[in-house]
Amino acid sequence: MIFRRTKKRSDEQELDAATPGTLDEPEGAADDVDAADGEAGAEAADGEVELDVEALDARDWRAQGPFDIAEVDEDDDLTGTPEAPRIDLGAMVLAGFPGAELRLQMSEETQQIVSAMLIHEGSALELGAYAAPRSGGLWSELREEIMAAATEAGGSASLAEGPFGVELRRLVPVSTPEGEQGYQPSRMWVAEGPRWLLRGIVYGQAALEEGLESPVAEMLTAFRSVVVRRGDDAMAPGDLLPLSMPQNLVPADEQPA
Repeated sequence: MIFRRTKKRSDEQELDAATPGTLDEPEGAADDVDAADGEAGAEAADGEVELDVEALDARDWRAQGPFDIAEVDEDDDLTGTPEAPRIDLGAMVLAGFPGAELRLQMSEETQQIVSAMLIHEGSALELGAYAAPRSGGLWSELREEIMAAATEAGGSASLAEGPFGVELRRLVPVSTPEGEQGYQPSRMWVAEGPRWLLRGIVYGQAALEEGLESPVAEMLTAFRSVVVRRGDDAMAPGDLLPLSMPQNLVPADEQPA
């Protein structure tokens, strides 16, 4: 299942998702839901908050998005505006915003796009859409496996309440181009819709913040703005929904000065 094959991404192709300009690699809309103040937590004897995971999984977190294509009003223009362009990748339609850069992650084996990454001022959001059972529940099945993989790699993982229910936070060991060792923090958001699962991984400065204020707010708004086009093809749960090259973007090396 491609959802679990996170090491198959390379050969990035850079495109601008909004206004022209270049951005550095990540170094590290405010919402009314705060990850630190959820209602599903219970205070343990040692003062720490224990998550009621079942209660979080049972709630519907998509009232403000992300949306299924069938939930979008027919009068809505999926191309967006010059200031806020929509980027149609087939299975996902993203919303660009000023200053954001889009990078498409491609598989070395298949040369197919497997995910999209929006980068903005030292933070990044990696997006991927997958087939899921009609009954839902795929995220609860995958969390333990993802956490175990992080631990086996020498990192750590924990669960917290986030804007979409159970949020997975990881510290994964990485090597810099200079050969130095470090840890990459991330926050993983997952939303489940009709026969699909949308995964968003937040990196950089936004992954270090506890709340949902900027720079997390921009990543959260981008995640909520995604429209998923599942299609009618039969697919196994966890299979990647096919993505295609957008037609309305200009490669970064062809942008005007």
